[in-house]
Amino acid sequence: MQKQDQIHQLTAHLFREDSGKMVAFLSARYGINQLDSVMDIVQDTFEAALSKWRFSGIPDNPSAWLMQVAKNKAINALKHDATTTGISSELYLAHAENELPVDFSLSEQEITDSQLRLLLLCCHPEFSSKNQIIITLHILCGFGVPEIANALLMKDEAVKKALLRCKSFLRKSGDLMTNEYLFQANQQTQTVQTIIYLIFNEGYKTTRSMEAINHDLCYEAIRLAKLLTNSRSAGQHQTEALLALMFFNLSRFTARINTSGEWLTLEEQDRSKWNKVFIEEGYYYLNLATQSDQLSRFHLEAIIASIHCAASSFEETNWQQIVALYRQLEQLTPKSPFITLNKIIAESYVSTAIESLQSLDKIAGDSQLKNNFLVPATRGDIYQREHAFQEAITAYTQAMKLAVSAKDKVLLQKKITQCQLKSRKT
Repeated sequence: MQKQDQIHQLTAHLFREDSGKMVAFLSARYGINQLDSVMDIVQDTFEAALSKWRFSGIPDNPSAWLMQVAKNKAINALKHDATTTGISSELYLAHAENELPVDFSLSEQEITDSQLRLLLLCCHPEFSSKNQIIITLHILCGFGVPEIANALLMKDEAVKKALLRCKSFLRKSGDLMTNEYLFQANQQTQTVQTIIYLIFNEGYKTTRSMEAINHDLCYEAIRLAKLLTNSRSAGQHQTEALLALMFFNLSRFTARINTSGEWLTLEEQDRSKWNKVFIEEGYYYLNLATQSDQLSRFHLEAIIASIHCAASSFEETNWQQIVALYRQLEQLTPKSPFITLNKIIAESYVSTAIESLQSLDKIAGDSQLKNNFLVPATRGDIYQREHAFQEAITAYTQAMKLAVSAKDKVLLQKKITQCQLKSRKT
C-alpha cells in the first residue's frame, strides 16, 4: 500500500507539473482543433502511468516517459481517426514519420513557447474574462470542474457549459497557435495575470483538498508568471509585482499550519520559520516591479505583504501603513468587497471596535460576502479582542455554519473554545 500511495502522490504531482506542458506541446504539434483528443490522451497517459509504474517501477525520467507515451498515443489516435477528424493522410504520415525516439528530450525553449502560446490563446478576445480564466485553469493547470467552480464561486453546471463553448470555438477556429496570433494575444496580459493569481490563491488555501495548502498549485502559478515574463509583453512590471506577492506569501507556508495540520493565524505564527530565501526573492521582484511609473493592484498587495515580512513580530506590524495601502487598493479596484474586508481588518488594529463593526455591517449584505464565513469570523475576532466573549461566540458560530473548508471549521471551533474558557474566568 505504501508503494501505491507513493505512486499516486507522484502522478498527482506530475499531473500538476506536466499535464499543461503536454497539452500545450501536443496542441502546438497537432493543432488546437485536436484539443479534446489531446486532453483525453494526456488523461489516458497518466492512468497508464499509474497502472504500469505499480508493477515495473517508476522510470528514471518520469516526465520524459509521460511525454513519450502521450506522443505515441496521439499518433495512434491520429491514425485511427484520420477519416473522421479532418486530418489528411499526408498530415498523419508527416507526424508518424517524425515520431520521437524512446530517449527523446525536448528543448526548454520548445516547451516554453508552446505553453506561452496556449496560455495566451486561452485569453482569446472572443471569450469573456471569466471564460478566459475557466479555460486556462482547465487546460493548462489541470483543474477539474469542481475546483474551478469553487475558485470562481460558480455552479458546476455553469463551468461545464463555459468549457463546452470555449472548446467548441477553439475547435472551429483553425490553427491559432501561431506567432501572429501570439502577438495579438499579448494585449490579454492583465487577464493572464488574474488567472495566475487565482491559481496561486487556490493553492495557498485549497477549497477541496484535505490538505490545507497545495504546494504544486502555488509553484505552478509562479512557473506560469515566470513564463509570462519571458513573453516581453505589456504589463511586465505588473507580472514582476505578482511574482513578488507570491514569493512573500510562499515564505510563510511552513509557519501557517501546526503539527496537527491546523491553521495558525498570522499572530500565532513563528516568524523564525518564515523562509528567508523566498522573502529575498520577493524583494528582488518587488525592486524590479517598482521601476514602473504605473501602480497596479499587484504592486500594492506585494508592498502590503512585504510590510508583514519586514515586521519582527505581529505587534511590530505597521498597521497604519497597511491601512493606507488598502485604501489606495480599494480605490484602484472599487468592485472588490474582499479588498474592502481586508481594509476593515487592518483598520481594526488602529481604530475602535465600534467603528470596525459598523464598517463590517455596511458590507455584510454584499452579494459576494453574504454567504461567506469571513465577515462573521472577522466580527468574532474583533469581539474576542475586546473581551466580549459571548458576542464573539455568536459570531464564530454563525461563521461555522457558512464555512465550507474543514480546516476553517477547525480554526473557528478553536476560537469558540478559547472564548468559552475565557468567559468562564471572567
